[in-house]
Amino acid sequence: MERNMKSKATRVANRKRPYKVTETSEKATGTSSNYHGHGYCPCVSHDVIPKKDASCQTEHIVGSYHRRNINEEKKSFVTYEQLRAEVLSDHGSLLEWCKDNNLIASKRSCPDCGKDMKWQLARDGRSDKYLWSCRRRVGGKQVSKEISIREGSIFEDSNLTIAEVIQFIYWWCCGLTQTQIKMQMGLNPTTTCSWHYKCRDICEYLVMEKPEKNGGPGKVVQIDESKIGKRKYNKGHLVEGQWVFGGIEEDGRGAFLVCVEERSQAVLLPIIQKWILPGTHIISDGWKAYCNLKNYGYMHSVVNHSQEWKNDEGETTNKIEGHWRQMKVHLPTHGRLKKHYPKYLGEFQYRYRYHGENLFRQFIGDISTAYPICHLI
Repeated sequence: MERNMKSKATRVANRKRPYKVTETSEKATGTSSNYHGHGYCPCVSHDVIPKKDASCQTEHIVGSYHRRNINEEKKSFVTYEQLRAEVLSDHGSLLEWCKDNNLIASKRSCPDCGKDMKWQLARDGRSDKYLWSCRRRVGGKQVSKEISIREGSIFEDSNLTIAEVIQFIYWWCCGLTQTQIKMQMGLNPTTTCSWHYKCRDICEYLVMEKPEKNGGPGKVVQIDESKIGKRKYNKGHLVEGQWVFGGIEEDGRGAFLVCVEERSQAVLLPIIQKWILPGTHIISDGWKAYCNLKNYGYMHSVVNHSQEWKNDEGETTNKIEGHWRQMKVHLPTHGRLKKHYPKYLGEFQYRYRYHGENLFRQFIGDISTAYPICHLI
């Protein structure tokens, strides 16, 4: 009895005694004093665990797609609370914000007399509350000209208020679907669909009408073609397919996607010259339309996919193949029409081009390019 009580007291004392790893045990087990085996030792105080250097914690490894640091994305992102507090809280502040971002005209010239029009309060109860007005006397009679502040802007011919349009653009930039935006704002399906396509139209215009050339001397661009809308193994509903030709930089985010009806050299070569700078090293598969690229100022390497996925120089087309997968995932799952594929691709390319940046601020700034108001002055 006495021996059992003594052994029990010894066990209790051992449990209270701090754990200590001797130098001999470290050498025998090959572990450090901060860790026990392959796992974390709970007996060691957390304070003795070596902390990572702050520079290591914030270090950003840039991958092939040049993804930005997540902390930088959070800093540049505009929250809805910020938008509501800084822009949507007051109608006067909203209109001044629209003027500053060139969404509506800050001044206008009268189309009849050419003089500057005045910014005045509207008396007809319109939601905008203001209008452009020009009053003058012609032949002893008072003549007035009134123009909506929406004319020539993205807000023209819309039944939504200006605040609702800004909200819609914000949620669209955040990547919400049509259904989610409809539920968030309480809009009807027709209005939601119409504005969704308007945003896509702007993306298509910005991407296709103002292309950013890719590549250049010392840079590599992978090119390929892919068909979207086709059925695999003859299963699923029949959809009219669309060939897409595209390219992507190996060490950057430069990329392009273009709908084509055929894949001949006469069709693809002008697209290559439009989107890829001379002197670029182009990597492609063995499609015959690419066989004369060296005659047009490009370096050209081929990966024969019928025999290999990597040529003898270690070159592949893996990045453009991955780009196809990203593009197809972002396509609408229902209600796709062939005539709308350029809009789908325009939106995908725009989002890809500005991935990791403040898409809302970028899109607001680009609206003035698609809807210029300088001609109103």
